[in-house]
Amino acid sequence: MSQLISEIRTKWEFDDGLLFEQFVRWDGAGTSFDDKKNNILYAQKHSVVRFERYLVLEGGVELRIPVSNMPYILADRTGVLVVFDEAPSKFDIPEFPWFFNYPNNAAIYNSDSSLRFQIKNAHGVGSYIGAVQYTSMPENPNALGVLIGTVGHDPEWLYLVDPDAPLLIPTGRWVRY
Repeated sequence: MSQLISEIRTKWEFDDGLLFEQFVRWDGAGTSFDDKKNNILYAQKHSVVRFERYLVLEGGVELRIPVSNMPYILADRTGVLVVFDEAPSKFDIPEFPWFFNYPNNAAIYNSDSSLRFQIKNAHGVGSYIGAVQYTSMPENPNALGVLIGTVGHDPEWLYLVDPDAPLLIPTGRWVRY
């Protein structure tokens, strides 16, 4: 049995040596809004020279994952969902298995940071996997979902993420973003 993820920890180092850390725990607790806001304001005046993201396991072990996009902890805590932007940032590794292009621009990674699978977008070329959305659908309470959009437009169609299969589950719901 793999260890469960307890939190996602992110570390920034600025050009003047200041370090900022942010965390999000599996139960939703995390860095305060004020601290996050202060970091954003600081980043407007200083360059980030180092950026690191970690999966923190229940035993306290930190595993570095080279992605700049926010990982979302799966409900069973055995992995994370990462939705990638159109282009990698300077802190990403722009190749398999740490970056995926449109239209299949999302992946699930296991708690040991290995790739579980790349998510398949049924809409194909000209579309992309956009924002992550937690849903409260009666048949899937607290399900992790993603919005699918057409390139050039905001994401709109809601799909559920199956942590055990690469295909998204259509809901037939349209979300105006």
